[in-house]
Amino acid sequence: MIRNRRNIILTIIGVTLCSVLPAFPEWGSWQTIGDGFVAVSFSQVRSDTCTWRIKNTGSNTLRTLNFSYTYASASSQSSQKTDHDTLPYPLKAGAMIGGWTVYSANTRRCPLTLVVDKLERGN
Repeated sequence: MIRNRRNIILTIIGVTLCSVLPAFPEWGSWQTIGDGFVAVSFSQVRSDTCTWRIKNTGSNTLRTLNFSYTYASASSQSSQKTDHDTLPYPLKAGAMIGGWTVYSANTRRCPLTLVVDKLERGN
């Protein structure tokens, strides 16, 4: 009796947690940008939020990456908005940065358009 009650309680807790935790979609495939040794991947993490990650696929450190991104605002799908951003620190060869805590846009549709404005490499 106690064992069955404990199993029921654990099942209820498990179902409750699954219904509370957000189900994040998969990341999209990597797309090459810039000098051909930078890749970007997008994910629609919420119905109104797109995020992306950037990967240095080159053999040298990515010292500077300034980029602009254009998207349709979630509040007004008919209007395009362009913002600018940058790497917060140099990205070593093979390293990756991103996700909603670093890069995001208030839009209902991924991928957005991302254009490299400035790119510098070094050792």
